[in-house]
Amino acid sequence: MKKLFLVVLILFLLPICYATEIVKLDVEAVFTDPYPVEPGHSLTLSLQISNEGTTEIKNAKVQLDVNNPFILLESSEKQIDSIQISSSRIVEYKLFVDSSAVSAVYEIPIHITYDTTKLTKNIQIRVQGTPKFKLLSMDSNPINPGNQANISITIQNVGTGRAKRTTATFSSGSAYVKPIFSGGNVYIGDFNPGNKKEIEFNILAGDEAEYGVYTGTINITFEDESGNTIIEKFDVGILISGEPKLQIIKIEIDQNTRELSIEMSNIGTAEAKAINAKLISNGITVDTDYVTSVSIDKRTTLKFILPTSTSGKLELSYDGPDNKNYSQSEEIAWQTPFVFPSWILIILILVVVYIFWKTKLWKKIF
Repeated sequence: MKKLFLVVLILFLLPICYATEIVKLDVEAVFTDPYPVEPGHSLTLSLQISNEGTTEIKNAKVQLDVNNPFILLESSEKQIDSIQISSSRIVEYKLFVDSSAVSAVYEIPIHITYDTTKLTKNIQIRVQGTPKFKLLSMDSNPINPGNQANISITIQNVGTGRAKRTTATFSSGSAYVKPIFSGGNVYIGDFNPGNKKEIEFNILAGDEAEYGVYTGTINITFEDESGNTIIEKFDVGILISGEPKLQIIKIEIDQNTRELSIEMSNIGTAEAKAINAKLISNGITVDTDYVTSVSIDKRTTLKFILPTSTSGKLELSYDGPDNKNYSQSEEIAWQTPFVFPSWILIILILVVVYIFWKTKLWKKIF
C-alpha cells in the first residue's frame, strides 16, 4: 500500500515539476566592431542570447531600446524562431554614434520577450574619441645668421578624444638652425577636442647660415584615453634671411688704361645681386659700372674712368634676399702718381744737345 502511495505521489508531482521548468534567458554583448567606437562613426553590436533553462525557447522577440547618443540604423526588433536548451543565438544591430558624443561607457537596454516572460538587461558600449592635431598657422620673422628668434605656431585638437600629457617638440634638420636649450620643448598637458593653443619655440641661427629655407619638424606627443602614446609630426620651414654688405678693400689706378679700380668684398650674410655703382666727383657722375652678383665672402672689382680730381663718392645700389633693395654711399680718395711729361723730356734733350754743340764739349768727349 505504501509503495502504491509513493508511485501515485511521484506521478502527481511530476507534471508540477515539469511545469516549473520555465525558460531562463541571458543576454550579453559579444563584441562591438569597432571597439571602442569613435564619435561620428557607425558600429555593429553583436548580442548573444543564451538559453540556460530546461526547455526550448520559441518565437522570442529581442528589442533594442536605443537612446542618445546612439542612432539605430535598422529595425529595433529581432525575431528568434528557436533556441535549444544550452544553446545560444547571435543577434546583430547596426548603430551610429553622434559626433557630439563624449567619451564614456554608455548603457543600452535590451528587452527579450518570450510568451509571458520578459527579460531586460543593460548592455554596455564604450565610446572613445581619438585625438588628432592640426597645425593651423605658423608665424616666424626672417632670422639673420647669428641671431635668435621665436617661432609661434597654433595647433588645434580636431579629433574626437582628449589628448593627455601633451608635449610639443621642435627639431631641426640642419646644424645651422637649432633650438636654444629648453626652448625646443613645450609641455601642454591635457588637450580637449576643439581646443586651440599657441606655442612658442626659441631657436638660434648659426653664424655660418646662408640665405634660404631650412626644414624643421614639430612633434606633438600625447596619450589617448586608453593610455596609448601617439606622435603626430608636422614639417615646417625656417627662413634664414641675412643682409648683403659691400666693403671697399683697396683702390688702385691703372696708368695704362687710365682707369680707377675699386676692389670690394661682400662681408654681409647674403648674396648681393644686380649691383649698380656710380662714381661721383665734384657733384658730377663721372662713370658707372654694373656687376651681376657677389656671393658671401667673395670679391669683385669696379672700374671707372679716372677723374681729374683725387676724391669723390661711390654710390652703390643692389638687391638682397626677396629682392629687397639696399643702397650704400662711400667717400673715397686716391692719389694720382706723377708722370713726367714727355714734352719736357724732349726739351731737356734739346737743351743738352745745344749746350754740347755750343761749348764744343762733344769734341773734348769724343
